Amino acid sequence: MQTDDERGGMPDFVTFTQIADRLNELGLVSRPITRQGVRYIAEHDPDWPIPPDQWIMAGRAWVMVWGPIEKFFREREKPRGRGAAPEKPEQ
Repeated sequence: MQTDDERGGMPDFVTFTQIADRLNELGLVSRPITRQGVRYIAEHDPDWPIPPDQWIMAGRAWVMVWGPIEKFFREREKPRGRGAAPEKPEQ
């Protein structure tokens, strides 16, 4: 399959909201994720593929190229997050 650049087109740019929607639709996350969850990962995970200085402000939203982000989530080793609440000992 050719990339957008090879066809002379534009890369697929997405906002944090669109990233969350795509991740949920494609089943690339273990539980539903919101734009805030994606933003948190982007700001805190050192492996996030697009550094903040490469984010583009379009109107009031940040946009970035989808391809590296999709690859990042497809190749993540394990789900991350708060996880389940710890079990309380019976009394």
